[in-house]
Amino acid sequence: MGPRDIVAKALARNLDMIAITDHNSAQNVSSVIDAAKDTALTVIPGMEVHSREEAHLICLFETVEKALNFQDIVYDHLPKEENDPEWFGPQYIVDADENIIGECKKLLAMPTDLHVQELVNFVIDLGGIIYPAHIDRQSNSLLRVLGFIPTNIPFDAVEIAQPYEKAVAQYGFLQNTSYSILRSSDAHMIEHLGEKSTFYYLQAPTFDELRKALNKENGRRTSLAILEESELGS
Repeated sequence: MGPRDIVAKALARNLDMIAITDHNSAQNVSSVIDAAKDTALTVIPGMEVHSREEAHLICLFETVEKALNFQDIVYDHLPKEENDPEWFGPQYIVDADENIIGECKKLLAMPTDLHVQELVNFVIDLGGIIYPAHIDRQSNSLLRVLGFIPTNIPFDAVEIAQPYEKAVAQYGFLQNTSYSILRSSDAHMIEHLGEKSTFYYLQAPTFDELRKALNKENGRRTSLAILEESELGS
């Protein structure tokens, strides 16, 4: 999952835009952005943050600087113990050429002590996008840990892991929700990158246009229909 491999795989899968959302960290975001320079691929800075409730939330930002500002907040609210590489694996920091330039000592596999509402507030203050990840999974799903999606929290979307028809059969409210519904590869291995994705109807692959699509502004929108037909027919 080095930067060059990620960019090459994304382009091979005909993706126009990806987000780098490592668990509780954004330290490798800039290296993937650098690796994508002079290519047609847009890379959005982000993070998959682990809340106190044991839910995963996708957080996206306009700039690397804002993602790193959020990282500072998250790092302050992680357990004080250091990562054990023999148990959780090493947490390498690399450059765009995939040279190891450091190792993160934070215990990134553990949840923060921040509640969902606190995390949402921090992301909004930084002008970011936030939504609950894979809500139809058995673990680390906001829907599973709370039993509902709070309507008083201004999420930008919801993400599902299953095909839309299967998710709706399990959670009927998705059929009438006002949220944009997304699917993402959530790739932890390079071969899974781009296996699941979402169509975005945009004027350009930018963070601002992405936000407009999630909020269904000025004709921008998202769609799973074309992808679902292909997947269900295979």
